Amino acid sequence: MTRILLVDDSASARALLGVRLRENGLEVVEVASAAEAAEMALAGPPDAVVTDLWMPGISGLQLCRLLRAEPATAHVPVVLLTASDDRRSRFWARHAGATAYVTKTEIDRLIRVLDDLTSSPPTRPPPATSPSPVVTRGNVQERLSQLLDTTLFESTIAGEVRALAQKAEELEQLLEGLAALASDVAAYRWLALVTDSVAAPGARYATTLFIHTHEGLREVAEREARDALDVPPPPERRKPDEGDAIVTADKRAVLAEWSTPPIMLPVRFGQTAIGQVALAPARRGASHEDRRFLAMLAGELGGPLRMAALVAEARRLASTDTLTGLLNRRAFVERIDKARATHERQLFPISVLLLDVDHFKKVNDTLGHDAGDAVLQGVARVLSSIARKSDFVARWGGEEFVLALSNTAEAGARIAAERVRRAIAEASYLLPNGTGHRATASVGLASAESEEWQLDELLARADKAMYSAKHRGRNRVETG
Repeated sequence: MTRILLVDDSASARALLGVRLRENGLEVVEVASAAEAAEMALAGPPDAVVTDLWMPGISGLQLCRLLRAEPATAHVPVVLLTASDDRRSRFWARHAGATAYVTKTEIDRLIRVLDDLTSSPPTRPPPATSPSPVVTRGNVQERLSQLLDTTLFESTIAGEVRALAQKAEELEQLLEGLAALASDVAAYRWLALVTDSVAAPGARYATTLFIHTHEGLREVAEREARDALDVPPPPERRKPDEGDAIVTADKRAVLAEWSTPPIMLPVRFGQTAIGQVALAPARRGASHEDRRFLAMLAGELGGPLRMAALVAEARRLASTDTLTGLLNRRAFVERIDKARATHERQLFPISVLLLDVDHFKKVNDTLGHDAGDAVLQGVARVLSSIARKSDFVARWGGEEFVLALSNTAEAGARIAAERVRRAIAEASYLLPNGTGHRATASVGLASAESEEWQLDELLARADKAMYSAKHRGRNRVETG
């Protein structure tokens, strides 16, 4: 006979429901409190539990969560009863893991639900190889307290991970916040995250690998993480802020031989995988808590990473010339102002090249605007290939480009300007019709030898020198 555990603090409600359920051939055990019901269910799992939603002490919701969390009762269907069919109660019932939600006035529906739930034999866990511990009310309270603590901990971790996206203006800041959170919660020899970063047009390497480890394990950790996550080394070794982010942890580990393989989980946004997170356990191995923590990270990181990517993309679009992929005029000025505010000595002395593509209007008028666009894109590629990583390259407007040379005095800038002019003239620009086109540029140069330099003044001098180059025959460099 099907055994039903009926839980309600109201004796009259239990009596009414008990009579109707027994009339339908069910064995009913009536219980006045959720704590007592939990003891009985854990000691001998019933075929189903029918419980009032709200009761003094332990509520039906808490009882449902407790039974779902215990291996011995995780399979037992739980039907929650309530006096009113309000939306909030139904929401809580669904998220507590209840099998069904029925109002107390729907007794016939309750009987149908129980008949459906118990018509086929339930899938029960295999019998334990050792006797179960004696279940007491203290144990129930302790288990419920642990369950609530675990739920609170998980919600706190989830909130902390989601908050990273709101606090971090850059992806690097988000990753540093993630490292701080992870090192407070779990023990590991390295934590890694790989994700596709937003890259400017023409970028050669768009995958970002983030590694958090002890400084002494840096090389070993990077090698292990790349092998585990199948991330090839970058085409050229770069500084951490130019590709891979490696954050150093506090000195909690020493270099040693490790054999425990890393735990890896996909990071998803919706149904789309946008990265992977991996944790290499410490010497003692990965605990159950470490695995749950990594699972929580994998489950919550998708939103923050997607948000950071959208912010980065919005900033890139706002600061990038859409045709050439170079900085636009506003971003050029902002980048120099920012660099000057943080490390002016690395910029000084500074030189500015302002150049204009010669006879560009004729290209548009005779060959078409598509051809003109192809020439501008080609010139942008030439400038990008010549510029150093410390330089600033931008499309100034129309057919004009600007190149700021950091830590470069006039003598060195003139050599660089001649190199730029010659490279533009020697390049062949492939047009949409498949033919090649040649172009030249007039270059104006201005340098600042005093630390009291002003960008506006430099640009004005370079502009004047550029027009002088045009008046003197084009395809030349003039200094202002």
